Amino acid sequence: MSSFRARKSGIHTLNSSISSPSILKKCGQQSLNNVPGRKVCFDLFNNLKLLLINYDSSNKDDQIEYNNLICDIRDLATEINDNELIKLLKDARNCVNILNENLTLFVKVILILKWMNRSDDVVKEYQLFLLNVCTAYSYHTQFAIEQLVACFSHVDSTVYDRVNGMPSQEEERGFKNVHVTLEALLKVIPLAKDLLISALKKKFPYKTNISYSHLHYIHNLLYISEYEPSLRKNILCLIINKLVEIDVHIPKDALDRLESNINNEIEDIFPMDVDDGGCMKVCPNKIEEENFSDTLDICLKRLFNYMKTTCHSSDGILLWDNTKSLYHDLLSIFESEILPTYNSSHIQYVIYYFLSFKTTLAENFSNWLLKKCCDVSSSSTLRQAAAGYLASFLCRAPFITNNMLKNTLFEMSVWCNKYINSVDKSVKVVDEELLRWHSVFYSMCQALFYIISFRHQDLMDNKRNLRFMENLNLSNIVTCRLSPLRLCCSKVVDRFALITKTYQLTYCYVVMDGHIRVTDQSIKDEWLYSYFPFDPYVLPRSKNMIIPDLYRDIDSIKSSKGGDMYIDKIPSSLPDNMDISPSMVLSPSPAKTDWLGQFAYGNNTHTLF
Repeated sequence: MSSFRARKSGIHTLNSSISSPSILKKCGQQSLNNVPGRKVCFDLFNNLKLLLINYDSSNKDDQIEYNNLICDIRDLATEINDNELIKLLKDARNCVNILNENLTLFVKVILILKWMNRSDDVVKEYQLFLLNVCTAYSYHTQFAIEQLVACFSHVDSTVYDRVNGMPSQEEERGFKNVHVTLEALLKVIPLAKDLLISALKKKFPYKTNISYSHLHYIHNLLYISEYEPSLRKNILCLIINKLVEIDVHIPKDALDRLESNINNEIEDIFPMDVDDGGCMKVCPNKIEEENFSDTLDICLKRLFNYMKTTCHSSDGILLWDNTKSLYHDLLSIFESEILPTYNSSHIQYVIYYFLSFKTTLAENFSNWLLKKCCDVSSSSTLRQAAAGYLASFLCRAPFITNNMLKNTLFEMSVWCNKYINSVDKSVKVVDEELLRWHSVFYSMCQALFYIISFRHQDLMDNKRNLRFMENLNLSNIVTCRLSPLRLCCSKVVDRFALITKTYQLTYCYVVMDGHIRVTDQSIKDEWLYSYFPFDPYVLPRSKNMIIPDLYRDIDSIKSSKGGDMYIDKIPSSLPDNMDISPSMVLSPSPAKTDWLGQFAYGNNTHTLF
């Protein structure tokens, strides 16, 4: 005999459907059970099973008794001790053979019990009940999975000594219990994987939730991918999709503040208050944009660590098969989630960090972007975006070799010159119509100008490289009737003109001065994708995984070649990031292309046309 003490009311007012989950939710002091002092005392084996067997939903007395039972279990969920909870779970398990759809509400009230951090015996009994009821009646599986997944965002508010926001030891113990249960459920019901993906999407914390809730949820999703690798791509896609939503909601001025405070302590960047007990708590006045920055920061760090541990052994050796498999997933996700995104600030560093693991990966990614730029079956916006990514990646990534840089520049110049030869004679007037019809060409030219401007010290440091630059036929590009100098971003063009004049590669000022340039920025914003995504990384908690070892900053690449006569003549500052217009329509990209197998064996040939 188990003894429970609960508040009880006489008759419950319910919706017409007794399986409505609203009865499972407490209503504060005005809950459904509001008569104090009533002692609930019944034999959980005999009375429970008898009640459930004889339950008739059309009988008013049975309905009241059944609903009272549901409310008793609901209200005692946190007060019941482990021994009584074990007894309840055992008795519920003995009733599994009668827990059909008519008793769904009873199943749900058992499944919502707080169990993950209870004793091992409670955990075992809960797991047995969940597995038994789901295997006996598959229609309970969806709710069971949703309850398991809902545990993943749990944050213990009493824990103040977290390391990088990660779960405490006790929280990890509870999460582990949930994963053991979920893994066992997926083994006995393999088709539940689709239900799991649906539940993961449904229970993902809303973007305004506290950052620790997002981190814990993502931490657990990544753990699922370890015992269910077939779900990894879907899980990573979901995570990145949600982080993209957060990323694009961070205003530029918030990032500027982070950059200006980059030398301060993290606690100064994300303000915290100390209560009277000396405990740290989030400042109630912490604005939403800082919460977004904090969430993106700690979640990206968790993703970086996941990629590092997945692709490397414990002694730091790269596991190529694991790396190649993860690359395919990340490239597909980059194409569907990141490439079409307008003006993201940091989510693109997921692929950037991963590519630093091996030069082959960086080479393949660059060639993939170049092929995307030249793919006439893709939308013009995606092709322009690929050109911006290509330029920014080649300029910022220090793991890009000079040979790879030169090969890409050569292919870009070949494409531009071929394009000019095919359409230049048809050009009559230089106006915004040209920008509309030839936007991909102008984006490619802009990318070419940007790369040469940024990497000029590597591209023109000796006579051999200067001869290479002369062979790019830049003069044909800058003097063609399409007039890229007049239509590309003025900041990029001005710097390119200065550098090419200094190195005597071509003389742009005759073209620039001899014609009126199209300077209406609204026209350029509408038709020219002027976005270079790998701007300096400013999120403070994860920054040390990118800066300075994996990032080429203009201040860090001032050449040590003191004898170079040209270096001092060229200003070191580069153009700021130039945003694209939000009015641009982004369309999905075409089918994925698998290249990596070629590069794994040293075959780095590719076709542009």
